[in-house]
Amino acid sequence: MFLGSNLQYLRKANGGMTQEKLAEQMGVSRQTVSKWEAGEASPELPKLLQLCEVFSCKLDSLLREDMVASANIYLPVRLLRVAGFRIAYHVVISAQPRLDAELCMEAWVQRSGLLSLPGHVPQRIGWEFPYVSGEQRSRFGLRGYAAASILPDNFAPCCGGAEVAVQKDADYAVMTLRDPFAAGYSRISQAYSLIFEFLSNNGIRKSAAKGFLPCFERHYEQDGAEYMDIFVHCEGTAAASTFRFDM
Repeated sequence: MFLGSNLQYLRKANGGMTQEKLAEQMGVSRQTVSKWEAGEASPELPKLLQLCEVFSCKLDSLLREDMVASANIYLPVRLLRVAGFRIAYHVVISAQPRLDAELCMEAWVQRSGLLSLPGHVPQRIGWEFPYVSGEQRSRFGLRGYAAASILPDNFAPCCGGAEVAVQKDADYAVMTLRDPFAAGYSRISQAYSLIFEFLSNNGIRKSAAKGFLPCFERHYEQDGAEYMDIFVHCEGTAAASTFRFDM
């Protein structure tokens, strides 16, 4: 059980909340909170549920998840307005669609003339392509993935082979994770679960508005480390800042 270390982590993550402040909210003494964190005593179920309400977390996460270790992988969810962008994308349905789609997109970028633009460094995004039949999945082990490259506004590709689409400004819940492929795809799946939990806890609805990507992933390197930003389209967020792709 990770209750003690998780309580310490959650207090610090919530503005450096003191043991006294948490004790006041819980209707217990500071010594009781100290014992919970030291593993010398365990809260009864009603108090555990109250702790979940205070910190907006699930009971299973509070007790079983090592939140300290997760914090080194998953950065906190933030709400962003993503400025409109233009993409060229290629969809692949195969046994390894992410790799196959990215290879197809890389070949298209080489042919399109995008690399000849002065000072332009192509940015990539991708997303799961859901329109795969049950038989394709169960019988043949096939899945779908779309790989895309961000296009400058006035760029005209000199070849075909990719669909071009434009998206307007939209609100997204975004999480950044480190070393996204260190444990296969499980870290990416967990990141989506954490975003959905954040949205649920904060009364924010996912959006399925037509003409917008419901979710997408941005994979990149920074300071010698691998990162991935995961974007989930949502509504009514009052996003505090705007994200723009460098075009």
